[in-house]
Formats: sequence, structure tokens, C-alpha cells
Amino acid sequence: MTNNTSAYRRLGLILDAGSFMELGESITARSTDFSCGAKAPSDGVVTGFGTINGRPVYVYSQDAAVMGGSIGEMHAKKILRAYKMAMKTSTPILALIDCSGLRLEEGADALHAYGKIYRAQSDARGVVPQIAAVFGNCGGGMAVAAGMADFVLTEEGKARIFVNAPAARQYDGARNVIDKFLKEDPAGEVADENASEESLCAYIRELYGYLPLSCDDYAPEEDCGDDLNRLVSCTDASDPEDILMQIADEGTYLEVGAAKKAAALTGFMRLDGKVVGFAANKDEKLDTAACEKMADFVDFCTAFDIPLLTLTNASGFSQAKGEEETLPKAAAYLAGAFAYAEMPKVNLITGKAMGAAFSVMNNKALGTEFVFAWNTAQVQVMPEDQAVKILYEADLEKAEDKMALMEEKKADYLSKAGLPGFLARGYVDKAIDPAESRKTVLAAFEMLLAE
Repeated sequence: MTNNTSAYRRLGLILDAGSFMELGESITARSTDFSCGAKAPSDGVVTGFGTINGRPVYVYSQDAAVMGGSIGEMHAKKILRAYKMAMKTSTPILALIDCSGLRLEEGADALHAYGKIYRAQSDARGVVPQIAAVFGNCGGGMAVAAGMADFVLTEEGKARIFVNAPAARQYDGARNVIDKFLKEDPAGEVADENASEESLCAYIRELYGYLPLSCDDYAPEEDCGDDLNRLVSCTDASDPEDILMQIADEGTYLEVGAAKKAAALTGFMRLDGKVVGFAANKDEKLDTAACEKMADFVDFCTAFDIPLLTLTNASGFSQAKGEEETLPKAAAYLAGAFAYAEMPKVNLITGKAMGAAFSVMNNKALGTEFVFAWNTAQVQVMPEDQAVKILYEADLEKAEDKMALMEEKKADYLSKAGLPGFLARGYVDKAIDPAESRKTVLAAFEMLLAE
């Protein structure tokens, strides 16, 4: 395999110049069942280690030009060596995937190799971060391997993730395993055919800068040139992205999971130079996809002890068709993820926090250390109109002026079961002006992260 192949080119775009050390470059395929023809250079995969911004990483990069980048015995053996060394040295592993799937010529050995790769990935889960980037095909059992990574990234327009070969499928379902599709060029054109590949490689470098090397390491810190007491201008609870970007140190917001088609935001930011994960629901009604996306991300942050900020604006659960069958388990997964998480956690209520939906969104009962609310937020068991009709049904029927009594009882209900009531019981620590969101959240994390 020459250094001009796509496998080497992608490594060159991601790794620091001159840092790559290849391992097993002389290994070739050995067929035991059928003839493979000429020896396959490096058996179609480049493996080794290097650095990204000076931080170590183990990598494997498949080359579709060599037997379709297919998985065979020796191909897998090289990948397994990378995993073994990554675990031994507590170093993340990066997979650059361009694979047609199983190598039929190697029969049972190739199939057995898949299982060994899955085992290595399972052993590494929660110990070292795993990133998979798909540049072409990711077929058959390799799609499962990609799905086992912590982050699955794709090259827009070229990546194809599939379990069944196209000819064997009855229909094409949505593929929402991926964490990010690269956004289209604003002009609608790409200057050259490698532009999306270069963008994806740049995104990988950026993402890597937020991740710890292992579960025993800390995420890398940076100097903060931003004003720690900077006031923000966000007031719209329905736009969590704007809120998070204004809270974060300038220029440090990075979303992950954008292509999962869920009404939730997850990703990383920095506060005073320290890495913090974030999770926020985008729709007031929590649905299955949003709960699962946030829970998956919370689990990752838990495994690697990354502090977490949540934004809450939840008035209830989705009433859409089919949600009743799937939402209970998804909501339980989210509540369990927050309850299990022991890293520093802060919750900022920006809009509504009502009923059981609030109960699964990182509140104090689930173990979060600080809960703040905008002074415009609606925090209550249920909307006051509904609550008053239930609590005072008999009184309302007898009242001569039902509207006046309704308003009186609504005010009384809000003082006891609304935000003032949650503040009085200590379930919310403080009501703040939205402009103070950054400095309030930052101060809370500084106390939680004080050494």
C-alpha cells in the first residue's frame, strides 16, 4: 500500500504532521478457504499510533482499494493489536472506516474475526474513548462495529452504513446511529471532491480536543480569555443552542449527535477553560428519541467523569402516535442515567419544568448538585388552570364569579406549587435573571470542580 492511498491521506489530515508510527505494515492476508489472488498490501488496513494536537491516539484506517477494505483474519488481527495497545496505554482509539464487510474468501476465519473485534470494543467501552468515522461503505458486521463506538461520524454524501447488502434489503430505513452529518456548503457547491473529507477530519481533531484520554484522565483544559462574569442576552427558552453558546467560553461550543433526528442537543463546551458536557431538550414535550439521545450522552459523560450542564424546558411527555409504547422505557433510561451519574451536574431551568417530565430531567431528587431557574420559568407540578379545576372543582361550581375565584386560586396555587414553592422547599436553589446565566452556571461548576 503506497502512502498516496485514501487510508494514508485521511491519517495525514487528522494526525499531527510527522507523528504517525505504522504498525504491521508488512502483514498480508492469508486465505484458508478460497483463493484471494495476489497478496493484499497491509491486508487493506493501516494501523499504528500518532498524536492529535500533541495528545496520543491509536488509529486504524481501512482502504477500499484493497479487497474493498473487507474484514479478514489478518486485517482484524491488526485492528485487535491497536485495541490491545490502546487499552494497555490508556489511549483513545480512532477508526477510519471504508469497508465493504466480511471477506468471503476467508470464510469462518473472517466471521470469527468480527466477534473478536466486538469483544475488544466491549472491553474498551467506558475505559478509553472510541471514535468511528465512516468515509465510504460500512457494511455488514462492520456497521455493528461502528455502532459500538462512542461517536459515529460520517462523510456527507459518501458514507453508507448498512447491515444488509443493498440487493438483500426490502426497504431503506432511516439510519440514525450516526452522530454527525456534515452540513452542506452554504453556496450549495463544493470546491473540490475532497472538501467534505477534509471537513470531517477537521471535526475529528476538534472533537478530540474535548475528550479525556481514558476514564482515569481529565479532559484537557485551555486558557480562558473570556469574561467570567459576562452577561448574556438570551431570553428565548425555545432556543437552547443560542443559550448554550452564550453560556460557553467564546468559540468553544461543539455539538455531537446532530444527525440522530432527535429533539435534543448534546455536546461539549468549555467554562473557564474546563470541558463541560451539555444536554438540552429542544421541544417542550419529551419524546423517545430525545430521552434516548440525552441518556446515551449522559452515560458517556459518566464513564469519563465529564461535568454536565442540562437545560430544562419540558412541559410534559409527547402525545404523538406510538410514543406510549416506547416512551416509558426511554424516560426511565434517562432518569436512571442521571441518577447513576456521579460527576458534577448543574441544571438550568429556562422555560417550563412540569410534572413527571421535570422528574426525569436532572433534578435534585436524581442527584444533581445545583438547580437554577430563570425568574421567568414555570416550575410546577402541572399547569395552574388544570390544577385549580381539580383542586377546587366544588368551589368553582358554587361560585357566583367563577373567573375571579379561578384567578385567586391560580395565584395561590402558584405561590405554593409554582417556582416560589420549589424555592421555599430547596428543590430549586435560586431564581436568576436570564442575563446572569453564564456567571451563575460558571460559579457553580467552579465550586464543584475546586481541587
